[in-house]
Amino acid sequence: MHLDHIIAIQHGGATVIDNLALACVHCNRHKGPNVAGVDPTTGQVTLLFHPRREQWQDHFAWDGAVLTGKTETGRVTIQVLAINAPDFRTMRAALMESGDFSWE
Repeated sequence: MHLDHIIAIQHGGATVIDNLALACVHCNRHKGPNVAGVDPTTGQVTLLFHPRREQWQDHFAWDGAVLTGKTETGRVTIQVLAINAPDFRTMRAALMESGDFSWE
């Protein structure tokens, strides 16, 4: 896991607990300093999910091994972080089948 600045230092984010989150290497590298992305459905620039200010279940849902976005924020976050990359979907499906993946 990487320690990620939710709001990057270059965008004025501080190194304080309220601005830090754990992220896997894949997601953190895709996120980089981004704080927003373009929603693939609406084409609107939208802020990424903020884990300290927002509730996960408001923006995301599972459809098998695929994470879906319930809102613009969810869709943008999934796209920018490449959460549904093929290797990740395959790994999640295998973990779900073995009973080793749960998001409850």
